[in-house]
Amino acid sequence: MEETRAKKKRLKDRVDKFLNGRTTDKRRARFSRRHSTGSLRVVRPGEAGSRIAFISTFWPGGQALLTPFALAEALQGVGFSPVHIVTSDRMPDFEAVFSRLEAEGVSLGKAIVVYRDNVGKDFGGFKDAFHAFRKEISEAECVFIGNDSLVGPLFPSDYFQRLRDAAPGIWGPTESFDRSPHLQSSHILFSGREAVITAQNFFEEYLFYRSRENIIRYGEIGLSEWFLQRHFRMEAFYTAGALAMHKRSDVVLGQRKEMWFGLNPQHFYFDSLLEAGFPFVKRELLVRNPLMLPNVYERVLSCLERKGQHADILFQHLRPT
Repeated sequence: MEETRAKKKRLKDRVDKFLNGRTTDKRRARFSRRHSTGSLRVVRPGEAGSRIAFISTFWPGGQALLTPFALAEALQGVGFSPVHIVTSDRMPDFEAVFSRLEAEGVSLGKAIVVYRDNVGKDFGGFKDAFHAFRKEISEAECVFIGNDSLVGPLFPSDYFQRLRDAAPGIWGPTESFDRSPHLQSSHILFSGREAVITAQNFFEEYLFYRSRENIIRYGEIGLSEWFLQRHFRMEAFYTAGALAMHKRSDVVLGQRKEMWFGLNPQHFYFDSLLEAGFPFVKRELLVRNPLMLPNVYERVLSCLERKGQHADILFQHLRPT
């Protein structure tokens, strides 16, 4: 009986790998090559200026998270025009969500809100947005892309002024050395006309992958490789070297089962990032803590206290609105 169950499980795993694995996903994406899903529609119209911020967010059960709207509000404060790219497993009641946000003191300002089918996760959303807003992008001086994987902003910071004043090139808060050197795609800034045009060309070529591994390989890592191949300046606001020095460590790699792998700096250096002025914490770190780091909540709350912030702000960002 046990042997039969084991055989059935192995067969199920093989079928699942065939239907949903990286290789099948890559073939499917190439076969169905297209410029957009055609599903993007405007829920809250507005005008995009010369600085555009695309913020991709998933609403579980049709309920919004606070972080994307707080991020948009901070970006508006330094001259960006936010565009929320919303996906959900259930059609949201947008008017009810907007009313709740306003009741909690979150201003939508002039933010544009669009809704699309959840094809390709955040990079699929950026591809759809770059296609739908191609006229506005053709006149943009810089474009920011971000997702809801970070919680915050949790305190006032000069991070947003640094985004506004960034030199031409491609920028992100942190860099990773996992697989190959690249900027982490939680937040990415394309600064200057040449960088914006190059990003638009990247998303025109990018395919709608569904596999998380393919999205990381051909989206997050592929984006950095695309810019490096074209000799653009690529830089992190909070470099791995500076973070390691703050932590009095030279560690950028971890070891598991005698194999070395690139540490996720937004996990391993989360407290150093907070102390350096980056007002966000990785949501996955707070919910799952995959590196099993000790006393994460206590260390985050201690840092917030030193920044003059109450613990409530963290939990406001974690709960659905």
